[in-house]
Formats: sequence, C-alpha cells, structure tokens
Amino acid sequence: MMYSGLKQQRGVALIVVMLIVAMVVIIAANMTGRLQLLMSRSINQQTIQQGLWSALAGEQLVYKVLEQDYKDSKESVHLSQLWAREGMVFPVGAGMLSGEIQDLHSCFNLNALAKSNPDSPSRESTIQKQFEVLLRAIDVDDYTAEQLSSTIKDWVDGDTQMTGSLGAEDDTYSAKVVPYITPNSLMINITELMAVEGMTGALYRAIRPYVCVLPSDELRLNVNTIKQEHAALLTAAFNDKMSVEDAKNLLSSREEEGFSDLNAFLSSGEVTALGQLPDEIKAQFQVTSKSFRAILTYSADEHEFTVQSVFQRDDKEKLAVISRQFGKIE
Repeated sequence: MMYSGLKQQRGVALIVVMLIVAMVVIIAANMTGRLQLLMSRSINQQTIQQGLWSALAGEQLVYKVLEQDYKDSKESVHLSQLWAREGMVFPVGAGMLSGEIQDLHSCFNLNALAKSNPDSPSRESTIQKQFEVLLRAIDVDDYTAEQLSSTIKDWVDGDTQMTGSLGAEDDTYSAKVVPYITPNSLMINITELMAVEGMTGALYRAIRPYVCVLPSDELRLNVNTIKQEHAALLTAAFNDKMSVEDAKNLLSSREEEGFSDLNAFLSSGEVTALGQLPDEIKAQFQVTSKSFRAILTYSADEHEFTVQSVFQRDDKEKLAVISRQFGKIE
C-alpha cells in the first residue's frame, strides 16, 4: 500500500509540473505575441513618421520649383516648365519619393457655380451653362448634366433656395437614411462631390479629371496648361461654340512655351472663327496661374504615405501652402 501511495503522489506531482510548464508556455507565447505586436506598431509609427517628413520635404522641393519657375517667367505658366515634369522619383532614406503637380487653373473650378446670374438670379448663370456643356462633352446625358449643375450650385451657394426644379437643398438631404444638410458654402475638398444629390461613383470618376475646387468663386482657365485630352474644357468655356476637335487642334498648335500672352490665344484662327466674344467669357482666360496642387507619395517596402498640398500665390507674389490632406481618399 505504501508503494501504491507513492506512485499516486508522483503521478499527481507530474501532472502539476506539466500544468505549470503549460501555463509558462502559454504566458511566454502571449508575451511574445504582444512583443511582436508592439514591435510592429513601433515599426509602423517609424514608417509613418518617415513618410510624413519625407513628404513634407518633397513639399519644400515643390515650393522651390514653383518659385524658380516664377522667377524665370512671371508672365506665363506653361507645360514646359519644371513643375509640369512627370515621372520624377527621388530616393529618400530606405524609400522613394514620387509626385506630380497640377495647375488648378487647368480645370473647372466647381466653386464658381456659387455665382448667380447677375441679371436674373432665378435664371441659369453662364457658368452653369458652361458646366453642362462640359458634362455633355464627356458623354453625360442632358438630364444628368442639368441636374448636377443645379445640385452642385445649391451645395456651394450661400442661400437655401433650390435652383430650378432639379436642385437640392436641406429638405432633400435630411430625408435620406443617414440625414445631413447642405453646407451652403464653397467646397473645401473635391470629394464633397460624392455627397451631392445625383452624383454616383461612375460619374465622379468620369468628371474628376476635368474639375477641381479653389477657395474662390471665380473661373479662370490657363490656356497654356490645359492638356489636349482635356480639350472639352475649352468647348465648355466657349459655351459649345467650339467643337472638341477644334479645341484639340487649338491646344496642339501652341508653341512649346504656350501662348506668349492672352492676345495670342484670342487671335488664333479657332477663336476668331467664333466671332465676337462676350467680355464675361474673355475674362475667364489667362496665361498665368496662382494655384497648384502637389500629390507626393513616399514608398518604403510595402508602406505608402501620401500628402496632397495646395499652393497659392497671393497678390503680393508670395507663395504659400494653404491646405494639406494626408492619405489617399479620392
């Protein structure tokens, strides 16, 4: 009986030891997992910080490029300048910094829709008509073109009065499953378009290359920086009097450094063929630009960090960053 009791005690002791070992293994595994998670978080934080500072360094490079181009040519901004070069990549630390710069006067400023018809506020404005022409030129149907010109205007104008029969104010948006109201102020970010009544993902992707937002309700197009593939912008600006094909020919006829001045553009064969232009239309064209958007991306291993910075030159010729957006949200 004594030997039997000893065997039982040894068996219990062995089980206890095995349980202790199992608990130690579980605790060790848990600690290792947590350590790996903390290390991963630390590495991610370091990568984010590296991406942030690298992108901001790229922002300073963009600033210097824009300043140099301005010093070289204050009278004209064109696609042969340094800022317009594409495919530029710079090694930074263990990663690569790439980016592009867009002239924000080579696109249709949606905030310009905030302006009403000065002669009759209840009637469609010239800019609304131009926007509808742009949409139709890129194969958007008439109904949708008219609806979007009205709903976007209601989104950015300062009143709560619905534009026409296709507009949309607070009553439309507050009735949605997730209700919200119109800001009745200028757009800050182009992605606000997705919240506008009538906008869809497919429409957004179609019109995105042609539109932008500026902190102004003015429409100013630099005829030296509009690309040929976006010739529909000129068709819209001339209120459908110039075909897209003629607009492409006009843009392709530019000298390497663009039109020397606005008169050179207005005296071109394609423009003079349109006859006398209203002063309101002429005032929308220029050969200089004050606003640019830089999209800078830092890539390292499988990580990416993007910052979008908007640069604007004020009336005193001072260039500054007026907004930043971190990450890709478009």
